[in-house]
Amino acid sequence: MGNKKETNKRPNRVVALVTYIIALIALLLGLFLPYGTNPAHDGTTAAIWAFQLPDALSKAIPLEAFVNLLKDAEGNILGSPFAYSLPITLNGVIEGGYDLGALFTVLYALVVLAGLIALIPAIVSTFSKKSKRNTALSAASFIEVVAFLFVSFFVFVQLTSFTLFTPELLEQMSYRWSWPLLGAFGGTFVMLVIQSVFYKKGSGVFKFVLLLLSTLALMLAVYDLGAIIPPLKEPLGELITKTEGTFDGKLYYSVALGTSVIGILPVLMLFCGTESGFPTTLTAAMEGMTAIQQTLFLCTLILALLVLINFLLDAMGLGKVTKRYMLVSNVIRYTLELVAAALVIVLPFFIDSATTGLMSIVIASLALVALILNIIRLVRFDRKRKKISVAVAAVIHTPAKPIDNEQPVEVTEAEEEKPYVYVPPTFEEEKPVEEPEVYNPVIYNGPSDEFINTLSNDQKIEFSRVFLERQNGNLGFIPEYIVGGSNDRFFNSVFIYFARLRSVVSDGLFNKMYEYGNLM
Repeated sequence: MGNKKETNKRPNRVVALVTYIIALIALLLGLFLPYGTNPAHDGTTAAIWAFQLPDALSKAIPLEAFVNLLKDAEGNILGSPFAYSLPITLNGVIEGGYDLGALFTVLYALVVLAGLIALIPAIVSTFSKKSKRNTALSAASFIEVVAFLFVSFFVFVQLTSFTLFTPELLEQMSYRWSWPLLGAFGGTFVMLVIQSVFYKKGSGVFKFVLLLLSTLALMLAVYDLGAIIPPLKEPLGELITKTEGTFDGKLYYSVALGTSVIGILPVLMLFCGTESGFPTTLTAAMEGMTAIQQTLFLCTLILALLVLINFLLDAMGLGKVTKRYMLVSNVIRYTLELVAAALVIVLPFFIDSATTGLMSIVIASLALVALILNIIRLVRFDRKRKKISVAVAAVIHTPAKPIDNEQPVEVTEAEEEKPYVYVPPTFEEEKPVEEPEVYNPVIYNGPSDEFINTLSNDQKIEFSRVFLERQNGNLGFIPEYIVGGSNDRFFNSVFIYFARLRSVVSDGLFNKMYEYGNLM
């Protein structure tokens, strides 16, 4: 028994598999294409990230016994020198710093390896008629999100270099974009967006808009968009004010306090600052400031960190099922971002050496729009849950109708007071037992998806008969259930019109539909 119509179950799985494979290819290119940061390394193994893994391992796990295992007979680390080092000092607390870039490189490689291993069951699941799980989508949702977080870190490091140094200095340093890394970042990002919009429809579009807002805020609050995209440098010149300086004889740009909201310097001071060097520690940078200047500097730091966190969480949210606590946390974090942006706008009015940059006003506007959108999502989510709860409450408090023409048995007060008397059973002469008829249970073999897999065999048959094959009468007021597709309207309609469905839907099936609909 089951729906005999063709469903989009298989195409859905194929889309998940295709996007998963594309994302894996992008991640592999990030590991094995020459990054081209130094012209002397172009096209050689020294410029390939994968060949730098032994050196990255030695820095990620700096134990002498382990490092010795990675050395050749001459005492040199195998492979090529690691090129993406980023020592984290936590405001100078960790002496010499811990190489977070090395750790993230190792984790990135492990995630890609896990993605390749998971590709085998994903392919089997996609083309197996017996499989009832979308393994490709599950694997993609996990692998792509985790890999995206790691590769984002290295893109942020590159953006930092283009923000802090002039184009002339970058040219002297022979520093260029690592296109394989950007390809891994872009390929994974695009696949996450496609999966989100394809599987979550309107909700996915909503999440994508929020991610665009957080991406724009990141470019404005943390980095110099004009330095990253040269054609924008002149139009944005009035919005971002910089001061030139020198360090160790080299020219660099630093952000004048309060003149803009580029927060990369305080972030670097907090995580990478040293007592002697550039950047200096956060505490050393604040020593010569007044109390209100320190407050503005810390607000700039907090705003930059919030924008970074919000971008990463919005990117991760593309592959997640929306829950209420997620929407509440969205409202909280964007409220904090709006408050921090407002402080950065207001505090410069009380500091003679600081001015309010127009960029901070733009960031505050973006935070406000994102906050309003998340409040709308939360209100809609709560309304949906309220409709479901009202429908459930109505069902629970409505007495069930007697079966056929049976009338409810009334028990008199006198009968209730009668004491219980045990009556021993009487035994009759044993009669020959008749052979029972052989029972052949009906096994459901119709189409399946994530929700149908939660049902028992009998409930699957009932669901197919009622909602897929529509054998129990005219259900035109209920949208068609799409196996493997988006069924928000279906579940909403079932709960709204449940009073009309009580005669055809069992309590067990309704409870399963309620539980699943409440999780969507």
